[in-house]
Amino acid sequence: MFVMNNYFGLGLDADICLDFHMAREENPNKFNSRIQAKGYYLKTGLRKMMKKGGLKDFTRDIVLEVDGKRVDLPSLEGIVIMNILSWASGANLWGHEKDDKFNRPTHYDGMLEVVGVTGIVHLGQIQSGIRSGVRLAQGGHVHIRMNNDYPVPVQVDGEPWLQPPCDITIIRSALKATMLRKRKSKIKRRNTEPSVYFPEPDDDSKC
Repeated sequence: MFVMNNYFGLGLDADICLDFHMAREENPNKFNSRIQAKGYYLKTGLRKMMKKGGLKDFTRDIVLEVDGKRVDLPSLEGIVIMNILSWASGANLWGHEKDDKFNRPTHYDGMLEVVGVTGIVHLGQIQSGIRSGVRLAQGGHVHIRMNNDYPVPVQVDGEPWLQPPCDITIIRSALKATMLRKRKSKIKRRNTEPSVYFPEPDDDSKC
């Protein structure tokens, strides 16, 4: 059992995240800045783009069900289940385009968005804001059956590992987070400064 706060990745994005994690564990001194980290992500992406095979068509062995309904999967190299719209350093994987098949997602609607990634080029285009992911489904209960005969990279909120074939169920937690928001009207502050009271002297006390 694990707790997912923001997103769960299966396939390509988790594979890159796993490579980054292992490289950082081996040489932590090489990842002292954000620029170095982004540079390694870029180098890893280029290397995987040149590599043949990999996770291509891995979704043929994946069964995805959302709210009890099976979702037909196109040819993909990655699947991401999101609880928020910001993904991978601020990219909008869901996109801004209107689609009558789906509701406009918000962070408080209790729904999860399921999005697909077709490859490393598509991933780079999403990061650049040129394209969005492949919208697959929305729902509150996601079930994934991995029928692959090999372990597949997965990641939860940036924590990656290799997952052997299994069933994965993602459900809404009963716990609710308290969110802060700005007030539209200004709050009038009470005067909290101490006041000093000087009583007037009685006639008997006058000299």
